[in-house]
Amino acid sequence: MFIELVDALRCPRTHEESWLVLATSRIAARHIQEGTLGCPVCRAEYPISDGIVDLRLDRSAPAIDAASNPRSANHVPAVHLAAMLNLADALGFALLIGDWGRHADALLELDQMPPLMLVDPPAGVAMRPGLSGVRADARLPLAAGAARAAAVDGVDATRLSSATMVTRAGGRIVAPAQAALPDGVRELVHDEHVWVGEREAPPSAFVRLHVRRG
Repeated sequence: MFIELVDALRCPRTHEESWLVLATSRIAARHIQEGTLGCPVCRAEYPISDGIVDLRLDRSAPAIDAASNPRSANHVPAVHLAAMLNLADALGFALLIGDWGRHADALLELDQMPPLMLVDPPAGVAMRPGLSGVRADARLPLAAGAARAAAVDGVDATRLSSATMVTRAGGRIVAPAQAALPDGVRELVHDEHVWVGEREAPPSAFVRLHVRRG
């Protein structure tokens, strides 16, 4: 877990939003290998092991299995995924959810690649500099608008809606062609495997206008 991405993480429990507090026991090249994240609001603690933080409410439950989801990642080369997510510079970080994490190593070989956060990374994908891992429930434990882009591997409406919320306005979202387009996303293009959308800016609050007379 890249230490600079910790600020984007949030406690998955339902309460007022707060940053998490980090305690490390092993760190290398600014990537946390072992440690704990604690919530100052509810006092819950979440372990970091092998560079992956487990932010599930029930850590005894198995991680979400991508095997039952459309295997869209198999049909999209890493360089095409980088283009679809508009990863043209090293600013911010991008989310690779589930099976999309198989492209992580290949993406890091490209120029100007931002840090990648892998949610429920596939078996066999190890964390290394440039990669951070998170295990999560369907609702992603991230601050709103924290990620610059997200690739979602399944059709679960809750996870897709959550991925939309944590992607910044103007950021790209890639999802299987079978997935319904969530509110707040404008479709840019689609084929038989995936669609690519853009996160729309949320509506601004009403502004009360006062008219001066006389």
